[in-house]
Amino acid sequence: MARLELSATVLLLNFLFAVTSLRAEDYFLTVGGGYAPTGNQISLEKNVHFFQHLLDAKYPGSQVHHDIFFSDGDDPNRDLQYLDTEASLPRANLLLATIFRKTNYLNHRYRSHQVPGVVGATTRSNLADWFDEQGAQLKAGDRLLVYVTAHGGKSKDKKRPENTQLFLWNNQPIQMTEWTRHLDKVPAEVSVVVVMVQCYSGGFANVIFKEGDSSKGLAGPNRCGFYATVQTRPAAGCTPDINEENYQEYSSYFWAAILGATRTGQAVSSCDYNEDGVVSFAEAHAYALLTSATIDISVKTSDAFLRAYSRYPKSGSKAARRKGRRGERPPQPVVRLWHPDSAFEDLVDLARAEERVVLEGLSGQLELFESRRARQARSVASRLAKENKSRLADRNKMRGQYDKLAARIRREVINRWPELANPWHPSAAPIIQEEADAVVECVESHASYKRFSQLRQRLNRLSREQLDGDRKWAKCQRLIRALENVALAANLPHVASAGRQREYVRLLGAEMATLGANQ
Repeated sequence: MARLELSATVLLLNFLFAVTSLRAEDYFLTVGGGYAPTGNQISLEKNVHFFQHLLDAKYPGSQVHHDIFFSDGDDPNRDLQYLDTEASLPRANLLLATIFRKTNYLNHRYRSHQVPGVVGATTRSNLADWFDEQGAQLKAGDRLLVYVTAHGGKSKDKKRPENTQLFLWNNQPIQMTEWTRHLDKVPAEVSVVVVMVQCYSGGFANVIFKEGDSSKGLAGPNRCGFYATVQTRPAAGCTPDINEENYQEYSSYFWAAILGATRTGQAVSSCDYNEDGVVSFAEAHAYALLTSATIDISVKTSDAFLRAYSRYPKSGSKAARRKGRRGERPPQPVVRLWHPDSAFEDLVDLARAEERVVLEGLSGQLELFESRRARQARSVASRLAKENKSRLADRNKMRGQYDKLAARIRREVINRWPELANPWHPSAAPIIQEEADAVVECVESHASYKRFSQLRQRLNRLSREQLDGDRKWAKCQRLIRALENVALAANLPHVASAGRQREYVRLLGAEMATLGANQ
């Protein structure tokens, strides 16, 4: 019943939000690109192009307020990495790179980025200046949406694993806590929506808290965000591949749900799961959870809120069970609290529309149908983790054999062309160019080459199997987290203050907003 009351309040709040926003303006800030040319893949550029296309479609005939920081800004030097599918790699170069273990960046080309309308490089000083000047000048009722398509890293602080990093141009890091301070410069009366797709981006879900610390309460009433993956994992997607139909990363699905079409123009089935006439950010997030076949375990700010301020039943804890064994009756909850291991049918009844789609859809994809769905998902995830651990052990053993064979072939090549021991030797390039056929014959005729090639194929196959296993494991984690979210939300009215409950309702209202003129 409490969950129904919350849902009704959310709908009312969302309606009021839509009405008041008619008189406000939307502003957009994009932070994109890698940390250096070797980490600035073309997919990051294409992500910005897709976002620009989305804004043009959602705000037709109007001037969109959109500031873009991308890699090195307007510097004409080559900063973007891509694969040239028409270029061929000489066989001699490929073989030498393989036996010398120098295959990174071998097929990559570089050019200057082609993002139109860039206002500057993605640097700490530029971002600080933007929030000091533009961000601080936004008016009450305006909305700011920040899209970050870049790279990220783990927290350096073991005591604060949520304080993950965003890597800017020239390897400049910005931590979640610093990012939070930038958002604090935006007036409290301005709604802020953040979409971040970098590795370990989930740590930035804590920007809703003061100083990024849940123990200090919420930073403001109008801040929400959506993130490619949890704070402990890399994200899928960054690639030098020029073919956008191959792109599988969080924002491709998120923006496609809102636009109604993929980045290649293919129609997307309606993601208006609650049938209110619009696709909200929360529904776009649900679509990404359900549809993407990646290693991502995507999260949103309300997930972080619930894990900070709600809880599961205490009576099932180990401490309570130990008390029970000593003859002491464990404390009984005043009301029934839900758990992710509660009956699946009951949790589905408690879920919002977009949550039900995720729960039922992921269950079907994983072929999980037991009533204790979270327990079954954990069991499958445990099996998948063990299988991947075994594959990793096999790979490491095989890699040792592979490296030994590479060393044998390498010695034969160096014995014949000692200059190749150092690729910077002035004679190395002429040898590779003028004696390419002899180099190829020397490598491929070696007694160890056949076994070496077989091991390389087996290593590649094991890598693909590991990736497939990790993707399925990630889907199990998505389902488990979705069940946790439903249980924690249902418990919130019974374990949190009225003020906390109002904060949660406001947060849901922000997450249930959408893009577009008059939305």
